[in-house]
Amino acid sequence: MRPRTYRLKTGQSVHIGGLVRLDIEDLTVGSVYVTVWASPLVPLHMGKTENAATMIKDHFGLQLQPPIGQQRVNELGKWVRKHFKVFGNSWDVNSVDIAIAGLGWFGIGLKGEAVLGLWTYDGVDVVARNSLVHERATIFEEAGFTVSKIVSQADSTANRLKNSKKINKKKDNKANPSPPADPESLKPAEVVDA
Repeated sequence: MRPRTYRLKTGQSVHIGGLVRLDIEDLTVGSVYVTVWASPLVPLHMGKTENAATMIKDHFGLQLQPPIGQQRVNELGKWVRKHFKVFGNSWDVNSVDIAIAGLGWFGIGLKGEAVLGLWTYDGVDVVARNSLVHERATIFEEAGFTVSKIVSQADSTANRLKNSKKINKKKDNKANPSPPADPESLKPAEVVDA
């Protein structure tokens, strides 16, 4: 695992793959440092909480995986929200962790209070605890996707396959052009006086 740190404000969220989302709902300070401790092979996304429904619909199982594939996303069930109120006394270190069973944790660094909402699949254990690792990454992540090599390769393969299907379809259309129209159907209609 390696730390990946974001500086977040109220109304922003971080996804770990398509498995969990942390929402910054309220802060007594301007921002909070959130360090994700999870496999570097799992992609992350940071963006506005208001776009979360679009992320689930358009990216879960694709750019945000695991789970892999839309069918698997549907099989995992519904998302539930867990509420956390956390306190910290230093910007320099993580004060609190929010741990997600089998995945990793968010390290929270702040000087003040924060109300956080954590969304994950029903049945996944989530707990708050004192911080295990106080450090954060030295270089902060930026908004948008952080894509792992595996997901990047999968996207490239999917795009190549999609493009080759388009090319093959064009070739098929050139090789088998539609038959010419029936010459009888091209004659102008007769005018009949009534």
